[in-house]
Amino acid sequence: MVILIFILGYLFITFENLFSLNKVIPSILMAVFCWSSIMLFNFPVYELDQNLMIRKNPNHLLLLHLGKASEIIFFLIGAMSIISIIEKYSGFEALKELFRAKTKRKFLWMISLISFLLSAIIDNLTATIVLISLLRKIVSNYKERLYYLGIVIISANAGGVWSPIGDITTTMLWISHKVTTLLLFKKIFISSVLCMFSSTLIASFMPIFNGYFQVEKDKLSKSKLSRGFFMLKTGLLLMLLVPIYKTLTGVPPYMGIMLSLGIFLCMIRKYNTEHLLDDIFKKIDFSSILFFFGILLSVSSLDSLGVLYNLSHWINETVYTWKITTLIFGLISSIIDNVPLVAATIAMFSFYPIDHELWHFIAYVSGTGGSIFLIGSAAGVAAMGMEKIDFFWYLKKISWIALIGYISGFIFLLI
Repeated sequence: MVILIFILGYLFITFENLFSLNKVIPSILMAVFCWSSIMLFNFPVYELDQNLMIRKNPNHLLLLHLGKASEIIFFLIGAMSIISIIEKYSGFEALKELFRAKTKRKFLWMISLISFLLSAIIDNLTATIVLISLLRKIVSNYKERLYYLGIVIISANAGGVWSPIGDITTTMLWISHKVTTLLLFKKIFISSVLCMFSSTLIASFMPIFNGYFQVEKDKLSKSKLSRGFFMLKTGLLLMLLVPIYKTLTGVPPYMGIMLSLGIFLCMIRKYNTEHLLDDIFKKIDFSSILFFFGILLSVSSLDSLGVLYNLSHWINETVYTWKITTLIFGLISSIIDNVPLVAATIAMFSFYPIDHELWHFIAYVSGTGGSIFLIGSAAGVAAMGMEKIDFFWYLKKISWIALIGYISGFIFLLI
């Protein structure tokens, strides 16, 4: 019954546009119904301990998984709050001053590189939203802007995979103690660069990027521009402080992000007005937070029933090597949301130790694989909604570029 509830909920999430139902609704209902069924019908639930499935009380396991999910939720709240402060003080508006390209091709490389680097710090979804806003002001031609956005999606997803705070799936692996910051960077960075570089290189030969254009600067006052740059640099540095603080002290990442948020709030107190904090916190995307919450608890119900444990053993016995498994998972993530896919993977392959190659492969394929189809990543879905990008246009013009980038990085991981 729990499996049936999960499948139905997942279908509603995957085809949210078809059902005209925001994916938050099936996500939280799925979590409630899955755990309610377990308790109502007294299904046996288990906890994996040293490769042994030990039966536990369902209330105990629900509380345990709630704690694990809350680690990710509070990390996201802290990160979104910092980003909201940067936006409040025109930090991203000031970013536009960095664009000084005279040709469309040079601008393509600049926007791709900034997408790649920015997503590693503020996450790929936020980086995409920021760059969409900037592109609207810089590229007036809608058709040209769509091509730039296609490369932004690929580069942002590639940039998010080598940083523990760059993609929600990588953050999940990091918080779940599957990867560490330094080895994640060491193992994945070059592959993610190859993915971004090869995709941008191929796109740069497209006729649409021939010619010149002029970047018109916003008429921001010097004081506002200076403050915007200060807030941008400070916010990004505080985000980078989180993995460093975790490495030095050993505290969980959500404590590090709350420390950074507390420091940032102290710094803006001189700009304080009566409704400042209300304005900042109103911009937090609580719909995404509730979606992640529902997904994580739903997957944990399958984990507790032992379904994912049995599925992992079946995969290991059926598939020749786990490297093929990760390649398949990456292609699957281009069609369905990669958050539940990675949540399930963490539960299925929990017997693999921290920093095992499997986790680095999962981090890479779940992020970059989502670029192949427009609906495969949060960045793509955001771009589709904000700029009304047609799914089939993306499939025809951008998907093959994303696939080449994905495979080029994956080949480097293999060798």
